[in-house]
Parts: sequence; structure tokens; C-alpha cells
Amino acid sequence: MASRDTAASRVPRKPVVDKPDAESNRCTNSSRSLEGTVTGTGLSEYRNLLGAEYREHRDMTKRYKVTVPFAKDVSVTPEMLKKLVLGSQRIQQMIDEQTGIDPKQRAWLAKKIRDMLEEIALAQSLPVIRTLGTLLNGIFDRIYSGLYVNEVKLKQLQAQFGKQTVLYLPSHRSYGDFILMSYVLFCYNIAIPGIAAGMDFHSMAGMGDALRKTGAFYMRRSYGNDRRYWYIFREYMRQLIVAYERGIEFFIEGTRSRSNKALTPKIGLLSMALEPLFMGEVPDVLIVPVSVSYDRPLEEQLFVYELLGVPKPKETTLGMLRGIGQLMSENFGTIYLEFGDAFSAKEYFGGKLNRSQHSVAPSFAQILSKQERDAIQNLANEVVHLQQRRMVLTTFHLVALYYNFRKYQGQSITLAHLINGVRQLGALLADLGAITEVEQLEGHAVEKQILASLDVHRNILQLTASDRTLVIAKTHHDFSQVDKRKLKGHNLSDAVMKLSVPIFSLQLYCNPCLHWLAVPAMILLVATGTAPSVNRGTLRRAVRQLRELYCLEFVLCANREEQDFRAAFEHLERQGLLQANGGGSSDSDQRVSIVPGKEETAAIYLSVLGPFLCTYLQATSVLLERFGKQRQPFTEKDYLAEVQQYVEQVLLRQDRNVHPYCLSLDSISLALHSLVALGGITKSKRDEGGYVYDLSTMATIEEINRQLRVYSELLPFQYLTFQSAVTGSKL
Repeated sequence: MASRDTAASRVPRKPVVDKPDAESNRCTNSSRSLEGTVTGTGLSEYRNLLGAEYREHRDMTKRYKVTVPFAKDVSVTPEMLKKLVLGSQRIQQMIDEQTGIDPKQRAWLAKKIRDMLEEIALAQSLPVIRTLGTLLNGIFDRIYSGLYVNEVKLKQLQAQFGKQTVLYLPSHRSYGDFILMSYVLFCYNIAIPGIAAGMDFHSMAGMGDALRKTGAFYMRRSYGNDRRYWYIFREYMRQLIVAYERGIEFFIEGTRSRSNKALTPKIGLLSMALEPLFMGEVPDVLIVPVSVSYDRPLEEQLFVYELLGVPKPKETTLGMLRGIGQLMSENFGTIYLEFGDAFSAKEYFGGKLNRSQHSVAPSFAQILSKQERDAIQNLANEVVHLQQRRMVLTTFHLVALYYNFRKYQGQSITLAHLINGVRQLGALLADLGAITEVEQLEGHAVEKQILASLDVHRNILQLTASDRTLVIAKTHHDFSQVDKRKLKGHNLSDAVMKLSVPIFSLQLYCNPCLHWLAVPAMILLVATGTAPSVNRGTLRRAVRQLRELYCLEFVLCANREEQDFRAAFEHLERQGLLQANGGGSSDSDQRVSIVPGKEETAAIYLSVLGPFLCTYLQATSVLLERFGKQRQPFTEKDYLAEVQQYVEQVLLRQDRNVHPYCLSLDSISLALHSLVALGGITKSKRDEGGYVYDLSTMATIEEINRQLRVYSELLPFQYLTFQSAVTGSKL
């Protein structure tokens, strides 16, 4: 750990979405799990950076005695980085191939490369960092009640600095993630890394340059056939790993999660970052999973509209400033940020890191093998898993989950019901290993926490003044401003949009709980459908089939199947929900059943699966009824519009097995790609670009649809029982 010149108390309780590839989730069983290395005791390690005792940390005029993660003999500046790229063997060979010895051509191409580097490259400006930090201080103090940082984990990370390049891999739930990361690092005097950013930011007048000067480097979403750009960007990434001492940061999920749950990781940037390790150019890379949890994301309503098919507005500096102005009167609650347990990439790969195979030729002339890319995919899946395990479930996540559970059964929810329900959910999730805001709270503290949460989210749920019953907030949404020509799916009626928007908002806060509850819910679902009892081996096979169908939706990696099943099964046994009898010497021969009298508690778990069972049921029905009869290839856009149109019709008919969330383009799309992976649909590339899909095996889709219908009928829920609370009348 090295420094260069360029500053406690327990957490106070507030009184107050490239398309995923299913193969990326089908990791080899030899993939190493790091779960056993994770440490931490929940919220006791977090400190509020917005508290008065941290004023010096946030002082943007302070002396910046920065700690760099991996100090070099020569500190490479941003300008030196560009020169290293231009003079590298990879780029010089490309110049030779494209220009020969013609000096004019070489000079022309060198200028083109420098221009591309100017577009890509990061910069450093301490005055800009201080200015933006001062602005953030003002914004954070206005809209947040707390920014909690796990200081114990941060100190553990700092103790590991000095031996290798550091790679920060944060979760991605908001545009503000990388700005937040930089802010926290500056407050703790840790060097701001090079941060991969999209061209959306680059094109923002003034803001693109300001972010560049705080460490952002820009990348195009796709390179197409531009081999030159790909070479330059790949070499720039290499130099960041090999020569840059401040570390690198990018989002392994590739894009923001609009559904507020994990996305299947992408390995393009990760492969570039780890290539020097496989080629023997660096001794090791320190991987740092980072979990960022928002009480209320800034883009909450924007995400809802995007999931329904309304395109996001183009990012502009003026639009951003207007947006900030509108947000300044809002309360967005708390943020939790944890730099997770860092681990050595070299140790993780173990025997898969065979550098000798790359010693026969220059590294720039080689690419990673399939085995190496598979190993990187396994690491990416592990990082997302570690991110999820350390996300903090806020009180409103539990409130939304319990509200939906009660309303699906046509029941009202008083404040007393809610307090008991949140306590129950907190205990269930804690037993699974989740971190929640309500852990260790006793007496009236839970009620205070719930009331504070409802104050933050009063745009979604409110308590009535008369009988303290929880109801959906009456809000106005003007759909007349939506440009129907730009919709990504079907042109939904205003009535259906009016119903869907608040229900989508609720679902966004249920979704973070899926990491913990999805597999236990699958076990209970299968057990419910095989009453009075089921062979444990049969149960596990049926759960595996559900995992395969929902592997993209819930980011379920195949190599974790046995571990996840065992952990979920044991949890359900501890909760008194499942009982296993007999079996002799083999667990697989046990008879498993739901404990009589526990159906109500089991229904809490099942309620989280309901919207997704309905969505995949409706999607497969459309494939069979509309595309199956045509027997012609179709595009994803056609499919998305057809499913939304079909769901709108069944919503208006008030069919039983339909939920407003069935309109989610995110889940509808994931269902398509999951069916491709299962062999029910064929995906092929068109000559004119893009992809088309064809029902290759109708029998596969028919069987999945049949099973989904059986499972859906098992659930004791009516998803439209609360529509009058939203619309004021029946549809």
C-alpha cells in the first residue's frame, strides 16, 4: 500500500436489463465457489458517511493524501497511457498491416488512432473532482437520510493493496453507481480508478468531459466490423491493467438492471481485463465485488416505464439538470455500499491458469482459449452471486413483498398486520443469510422503521388516516405524452397502463428478495403439486427443471444447483415447513411433504414466484397460439409486441393466471432466450442483420406450457383483486 499527496458509531435506525446467454449460467461443476470465504455480521459494520462525525471525510477542500492500490516505480499519467497504447506492439503491427511503409499513410492512420484514443481515454483533474464532490455533498444532504459504508470491509480491502492491480466490480442499479463509487473512494482517500462508461455520457455537453476528468473512459456499445476500434480499445484495457496503478472499475452486468434484480453477467470487458493475467503480463489481479443497495433508486418511475416499453429519454445535460432539480424535493431514503471480500483471480483460477501455453508467441498476437473464457464466465457468475449475498434488503422490500402476498389473497393489510408480517419476513430472510434493515430490531423499533419506509415510498403505498390500512397511493400518470411510435412493444391502452404502473413499482421492490426466496419457493411449489408427499430425488429433479427455465430470470448458475437445493431445503426444515421421512442410507429416497398447518407461511414464498409463473405461461401460450400456427420465423420485436397485446387482452378479461407484471418486456425477453437455451426455439442470424426465431420443437414448448399451467393453478392467488384500488373501478 502506498500513499501520494494530490482524512464511529453503529448504524442509526431511521426513525422516520446485448441479450443474455443462458449458457453463461450453465457453469462447469469444477467452478470454484467463494461463498465460504465471505465474512460480515450485517449492518453493525456500516457507518453513515452523511453523519456529522464524517464531515472531514466529505470536505472537498481537504488535503488529498491519496492511497493507490498498486503503486508502480513510475506513476503513469493519462497522457502516458495513450502513448503506451500508440507505441504498443499490437497497434504498431496493425499500422504496418494497414499502411505498409508509406510514411503519409502511417501518419494519417496514427492520427486516426490518436483521435480514437481521445474519444476513449480517461483524464485526471483534482479541481473537477473537488467541484463535483461539493455538488454531490449538497445533493446527498437534501435527498438522502443516510449513505452507509461498510468500513470494516473497506479497511480489509485497503490491507490487501500493494500486491496486484485492483478490479472493482459493482452491482448496477442506477446511473449514479459509478459517481457514488468515486465519491466514497475520494472521501476515504483512495484513488479513483479508471471507470468504464457508455457513450450516452460521452455525448452529454460538458458532463461527458467532466466525468472523463474524474476517471471515466468511454466505450462504444458495439464495435460491429470496426476491427481498428476493437484493437485500440482492447490495448487500452491492457495498459490499464498492466501499467495503471489506480485500478479499474466496470459493471459486470453490462447495463443497469431496470427490474431491480441481478442480470446475467457479460464477460467482454472482464475477458479484456483478465487477458494480461492469462498471458503472464501481470502476476495477479485482485477482484473486488461491490454491492450497492438503494432504498429508492432515482430512476424508479423511469424503470417502470421502460419495462412497459416506453423508451428512456435521450440523456442530455439539460435534461439531467432538470431531473436533479425535480429530485431535490424528494426523499430517497438510504444507500448501502459494501466493498465485498476481495479475492485473487490467480488463486481462483488455480490450474486453469496455464500461462505456459501462451509463451510460444507474443501476447498481442493471441486470444483466450474457450476453456479460459469458460473459466472467466464462472468467475463472473461468482461475482454476481457475491454481490447479491451482500445487498441490503431495505424495510420497503419486505413491506412490498408482504403487501402483495396479502392482496393476492384478497386480504386487507392493517399496520398491525404489516408489523407482524415484516418481522416474520425479516426472520425468514435472516435464516437464509440475508442482511435486512429490520434485523435485531425489537419492540416499537420495527414500527418506526416501517413508518419511515412508508414516508420514503409514499408515492407507492400509504396508510389510511381512518383505520391505518395500507393502500396503493393515488397518483396521476399522464400517458398522453408518450410517443406511441417509439414503443418497444405493443401500444397498451391507458386503462392497462394505469393499472400496471403502480403494480410494477411494487414488484420492483419485491424483486431483490428473489435471490433468497426463489429456490425455496420452487421446492415448496413442487411439494405442493405432489401432495401428500414426494420422493426427495423426484423433488430435486423437478426443481432443477424450474431452475433451467428461470436461470436467466433469477441468475441461477448450474454449478450451484446442489448447494442451493440443500441450503434451501434445510432452511425450510428449520422453519418447520418441510418434513422428510424414511430414506434409509440415501437422502434421495426420503419422502418429503409440507407440514400440515403451514400452508399460510408456504404461501408467502410462493407469492414471489406467482408473477413469473404467469409471465412464462402467457409467453409460451403466445408462442403456441400465434407463432406456432404461422410456422414462420419471427423477430424479437414481433414477439414482444404479440405477448404484450395478448396479456392486455387477458387482463381485460380478468383471467385467473395473469398478473400485470406479465407485461414486463424484460421478463418476456428473458423467457424467449431461456426457451432458446432449452432447445424449444431456434435462433439464427439474418443476412441483413439482427436475429430471427423459429419454433424448432413444438413439443418442448407445449410441455413447458402445460407444466406452467399446472403450477399456476396450484397457487391460491387472485392477482387482480386489488385493481379497484389502482383504477378506482373495474377494468
